[in-house]
Amino acid sequence: MATISVVIETDSIHSYDDITIADCIRAITRQTYPADQYEVIAVDGGKAPALRDLVMAAFPTATVLALPAGTKFEQKNLGASVATGEILAFVDGDCAPPTDWLAVIARELGSAPSNVAGVQGITRLTDGWLAPEVSALFYGVRRRNGTLWAGRLVTDNCGFRRDVFRRFAFEHPGFSTVVDTLLLRRLERAGYRMLVCDDLRMSHSFPGLATKDGLGWFFGRAYGVGYYMVRMRQIEPDLRGSALVRRAGLGWPVLFLGKCVMDLRQVWENRRRLHARFIPALPLAAIYETALFIGGVAAILRVPPPRWS
Repeated sequence: MATISVVIETDSIHSYDDITIADCIRAITRQTYPADQYEVIAVDGGKAPALRDLVMAAFPTATVLALPAGTKFEQKNLGASVATGEILAFVDGDCAPPTDWLAVIARELGSAPSNVAGVQGITRLTDGWLAPEVSALFYGVRRRNGTLWAGRLVTDNCGFRRDVFRRFAFEHPGFSTVVDTLLLRRLERAGYRMLVCDDLRMSHSFPGLATKDGLGWFFGRAYGVGYYMVRMRQIEPDLRGSALVRRAGLGWPVLFLGKCVMDLRQVWENRRRLHARFIPALPLAAIYETALFIGGVAAILRVPPPRWS
C-alpha cells in the first residue's frame, strides 16, 4: 500500500468561505485510507489563526511549516519538499474532500503506467446560484482528444508521484495562476501524462455571486487569469501561444479568442458531469471572458500584478 503525503496550502482561505480550514482538516480525518499510511503537511502563510493548534489536535504527528505571505504555489512547493510519502495529495484550505479521496488517488496511481505523473479529479463548488455553471467554467476538466489524459491541471484536487513532481515542481510560484499550466506543459514535454478520474471528487467553497465578496472573487479570478496568461507567455516561450503575445502583445486578441472557444467547449463537455446548464452559462462566460481580456491588456501595459487566491 502506497504512503501518501497530504499537502494543505492556506493561501486560498478567506473569511467568507463556507468551507473553512477546520472543515478541510476534519474531512481529511475522515478518510477511509489507513491513517498510518498517510501524513499531513500544512503550510501556514499567516491567514489561518492558530493553524498549528488546529492541525496538531487532529493529527498529532503532522508537520506545520511557516511561509509568511506565501502564495498557494509557493506553499505547495514547500510542502512537497519535505514530504515522505510516495504520493503527494494536494488540497486547498477552502476545499473538503470526500471520505474516499485518498483511496481513489492511491488506486488510480497504483494501477497507472510509470509515465503517468499524477491524477486530476473533479472539483465542484458548494451550492449557490449558478454554482454548477461557475464550476464548469472555472474547474471543468479537459481531456486530450477524448482520451483519459488531462488537458488542464487544477491543483486543488490532484495527486502526484512524489519523485516525479519534485523533478519539475511549480515554476514561477509567486504567480497566482497559470503556474499549473506550465507544469502540465513541462510534464508532457518530458513524456508524462496526467490522468483524469471522475471518481476523484472535491467540494470547493463558493461565496456566491450575489454578494460583494462573491463578485470580487469572480472578477478577481477572471482578471488574474488573463493577466497571468499574458505575463507567463512573455517570459516562457514553451507555452502555447507565447509567440502571439511576445511581439508587443499584438497577438493577445487571437490568443484570447482561442481561450474563449476552449472555455465554452469546457462548459459544454462538463455540463452533465457537474449538472451545469449551458445556456445560462453563456452570459456568465461572456462577463468572465471580458474581465479576462482586460487582465491580459493590463499585463501588456505592465500594470502591477494582481494577488488573489
